[in-house]
Amino acid sequence: MIGEQIKKYRLKKGITQEELGGMIGVTTQAVSKWERGGSPDAELLPNIASALGITINMLYDQTQVSSLEDALIEEIVQRGRKEGFADLLSFVWKAALGLSGLDSAKKGFVDDGRAPGELREKNGYHYYARASFDEGMINAKMDSDFSYCFFMPEPENGYAEYFADKKQLSQTFSVLAENDVLDILFYMYTRINLPVSLSQIAASVRLDVGRTEELMEKLCSIKLACCTPIETEDGKIKTYTYYNETVVIPMLCSAKEVRDSKVIHWGVWFDRNFPLF
Repeated sequence: MIGEQIKKYRLKKGITQEELGGMIGVTTQAVSKWERGGSPDAELLPNIASALGITINMLYDQTQVSSLEDALIEEIVQRGRKEGFADLLSFVWKAALGLSGLDSAKKGFVDDGRAPGELREKNGYHYYARASFDEGMINAKMDSDFSYCFFMPEPENGYAEYFADKKQLSQTFSVLAENDVLDILFYMYTRINLPVSLSQIAASVRLDVGRTEELMEKLCSIKLACCTPIETEDGKIKTYTYYNETVVIPMLCSAKEVRDSKVIHWGVWFDRNFPLF
């Protein structure tokens, strides 16, 4: 049975017996033997599963798909991260279109099957698609070189309760609006989340240390940076690492989108009976 699964997922991945053997350090003959009914040694199973992009349980055919969710996970996990992200973006977009009631969602988007990431920028204009319903909202940037899709079910009690702390929101916007903050933020994100000394940050963004420290403390106050004092031969110094990177990029995308004047609306749907707040 394991041999059948190895063959199934090898063919699905589009690799030869020789290529699979090379990935796990065995001969082509060994892979052929497994697929004809033999069984690999147990210690090879983790390497085989990894090479095929599946779990060990899947080698034992212990993944009976019980829902659409399971089927999607199984399909995407085999494609690897790069293809998986693109496929997931397309899937979410097309499923969201289905919620809008468009029959064309069954074959893709409108009449040509295009989804986010499949439209090229034209004369500096960018493609967007937006939908707002009482049940939720969708916002997508469709350009082939930079695409994303924001999909959010509407909370049972609406959005107002979640955004009730306006002082906190104002503080975040206020810090980000400070002169030089974006220069610091962009510099910090050139690092691979390693601690950076205050003096190095100041030198890199060409600010004096005092002003840099003031801005870094403000970024820490809104949880976009974290300060860690460390001891050195010359005494204690402050170092900083960036924080919440998965929040910053969507936030920057939204800020840029709000100000984007070169927009082509690839699709807009508005079907609300109740206000947002």
